[in-house]
Amino acid sequence: MNFQICSGNQEKAGVTKQKDIISFFVQAAGNSACNLLLYPKDNGPVRKIPMEVQKNDETVYTVGIRGLDWKNYDYNYEINGEEVTDLYARRITGREIWADETRRPREQKAEPFVPEKEKKRMERELPAVNHVSSKQQLREKGTAGKIKSSFYFSDFSWKDKDFRRIKKEDMIIYKLHVRGFSMGMQGTDRRKGTVEAVERKLDYLKELGVTTLLFMPLYEFEEIIMLDKTKVQEHPRDLINYWGYTSGSYFAPKASYLGKNHDPDNLKRLIQKMHEKEMECILEFYFPEKTNPHLIIEVLHYWHREYHVDGFRLMGIPAVAELAALDGGLSGCKLFFESFREELAKDSERFGPLLFTYNDGFLYGVRRSLNHQGGSIHEFACQMRRQQAHQGFVNFIAENNGFTLWDSFSYEHKHNEQNREENRDGNDWNCSGNCGQEGISRKRQVNELRKRQVKNALTVLFFAQGIPMLWMGDECVNSQQGNNNAYCQDNETGWKDWKRSAAGKQMSVYVKQLSGIRKHYSMLRSPRPFQLQDYQNRGCPDLSYHSDGAWKMDFDRNQGFIGMFYSGTYAGMKESLYVAYNFQRVSQKFALPGGMKWKLLLNTAKEPAVPQEPENLMDIREIQVERQSVCLLSGTESAESLPEQELSGKQSGESKSGTKIKGRGR
Repeated sequence: MNFQICSGNQEKAGVTKQKDIISFFVQAAGNSACNLLLYPKDNGPVRKIPMEVQKNDETVYTVGIRGLDWKNYDYNYEINGEEVTDLYARRITGREIWADETRRPREQKAEPFVPEKEKKRMERELPAVNHVSSKQQLREKGTAGKIKSSFYFSDFSWKDKDFRRIKKEDMIIYKLHVRGFSMGMQGTDRRKGTVEAVERKLDYLKELGVTTLLFMPLYEFEEIIMLDKTKVQEHPRDLINYWGYTSGSYFAPKASYLGKNHDPDNLKRLIQKMHEKEMECILEFYFPEKTNPHLIIEVLHYWHREYHVDGFRLMGIPAVAELAALDGGLSGCKLFFESFREELAKDSERFGPLLFTYNDGFLYGVRRSLNHQGGSIHEFACQMRRQQAHQGFVNFIAENNGFTLWDSFSYEHKHNEQNREENRDGNDWNCSGNCGQEGISRKRQVNELRKRQVKNALTVLFFAQGIPMLWMGDECVNSQQGNNNAYCQDNETGWKDWKRSAAGKQMSVYVKQLSGIRKHYSMLRSPRPFQLQDYQNRGCPDLSYHSDGAWKMDFDRNQGFIGMFYSGTYAGMKESLYVAYNFQRVSQKFALPGGMKWKLLLNTAKEPAVPQEPENLMDIREIQVERQSVCLLSGTESAESLPEQELSGKQSGESKSGTKIKGRGR
C-alpha cells in the first residue's frame, strides 16, 4: 500500500481531492474515537487509520492520504466502535442488486422483527475493523457484502450550457419511478429498471408533450424494510419499500438504477440528453423531521451543481422548504412543496428558486365533480383558474399515492389485499367511481363510459390554468387493479404497462392532441391570474362563466355543468375558446356568446374526440352537450356586430366580469 498519511482538508465535509491528496472529514461528538476504514476492492486486509480532532473544533475529525489509489478502495468510518457510512458519500457500494435478499438479516427472515438480543449477537459476529488477516476470513464473516461508502470524482463533460429553464405556463410534468417505468417493457434488455431505459424513452415522452420529468427518489436508499424493536409491525416482513420514501444516502444516486457499471455518469448522460431535448429534471427528496436543515440545503446545492438538476420537490418539513425558498444558491432552480405563502413568493428581495405549490387540492375538487361525489361547481371553477403571478400550481388527478387515472373510474373502493395488510393501508377517501361495475368489466357500456371519463379528466387537466402533471402510465390507461397504495408492489401492479392495448394507444394519441391544443391556445395556460373582468376594454372579460344562459352563472344552484369562455384578445389571438363541461348524467344545453362563428374542436362523447378537421357550427347561439362529456369550441367574431341588447347587458350587468354571477361570487 503505497500511500502516506497526512493532514486532511478541514473546510469541507465528506471526501475531497486536491492534487494527489484525498481528505476525509467527519463530525462526531467531542472526545470521540474516530477512525477511517479502508476496504480494498480485491478483498484484501482492511486498514484502520486514526483521524485527528481539530484544535479549533472538537467535533471535526479529519485525515488526509497522499497517493491513495482511490479507484481500488471503498471506505467507512468507525465512531466509538460503531461502523457507519459517510453521510456525504457520493457513491454507495453493496446495493448494486435491487432487493438482494442477502442484505436481509437472517433472523428477520424468520421473525416479524429483530429482537435486541439477536441484534447484539449479530454485531458481535461482525469482524473487527482492525487489520483482517485474509480474504477467507472476510468471506466467512460477510464483510465483503456490507454497505460501504465509495469514491466518486467525475470528469464528465457537460454540454448543456445553452439550456434554459421552461416557463411555468409551458410546463407539462410526467411523474415516474425509474424502475417501475421500464421494468414492464417487453424483452430482456439489461437496461430495464435503470436510467438508461428512461433515456431510451425520452422521444416517447417528448411526443406526449412532456417538458418536465419528476422522478420519485433517486438517491441511495435501502429498499429492504429492516424491522427492529423500535418499529411497530405495520408491514409484512418480506415486503419491499419500492417507492423509496425513506431516509438514505442523500448525496449518492441509487446504484441499482444507474445501469452499466453502476456509474453515476449514466445519470448525468440522461439529464444532459433531457436538456438537449429541452426537458427538465426534477427530483423528489424525503427528509425525516429531525434532519438537519443545513444538510438538506447542502444536498440540494450538490445535486444542482454536480448533476445539473433543474428542481426539487421536498417532502417533510415546512420550515426547511421556506429556508430553501430563500436560498440564493438555488436561484435558477424550481422548488416544489405542499404550499408556499404568496407573500414569500412575491418578495422582491428574495433571490431564491422559483416556487411551485404541489398538493392534492385539484385532485379532489375535480374527482368529486366527475364522479358525482358531492362536487361543487364553484370549487371546480376556482380550481380551473388556480394561478398566482409569482408561483406556479401543479395540477393532477392521479399520482403514485392513490388510484391511477383509469382506476379512479373503475373502482369505488380500494383493493389493497395484495399488500397483505388486510386492506387496512391506503386512503379510504378517494372520490372515485366504477361506472356501474367494480373492477374489470366485459360490459361494453361500462368500458366505454370509463374511457369517456378518463378523457374528461385529461381534458380538465390540460385545460386548467395550472401545470398539468401525468402519473406514469395514465396516458395509456394503466391499472393497478384497484390498489391505491402500491408502495411495495415491485411487480406488474406497480409497473407501467407497455403492452399497448388498443384503448391505451387511443388514449396516448388523445394526450398528444391535448398537449398540442394547450400549446396552441395560450389563453388556457395564462401565467397570471384571470381577473374575470374586461380590465383592458377589449369588449369582453378575459374569462367569463356561462350556463344555459349566456353571460350568467348561478353557483348557488350548484348545477353539474359550466361553460368557460376565454377571450382570445387577451392572449393576442383572433380566436376565442369556449369549454362546455357537463358532468351530469343527462345532456345539457349551453348558451354561447353571440356575434361569433363557432367551430367544434373537441367532443369527448365522440370517437375520435378530436376530429381531423374542426366541425363548422356557424353562428349558433347554443349547443347541446351529451351527458358526462366535455366540448371545446373556438369562436371568431362574425362580420355582424353583437346584438345591442346583449352588448348593453354586458356593459351594465351585475358584475364587471360580464358574467351575472350569483351566490358565492367569483
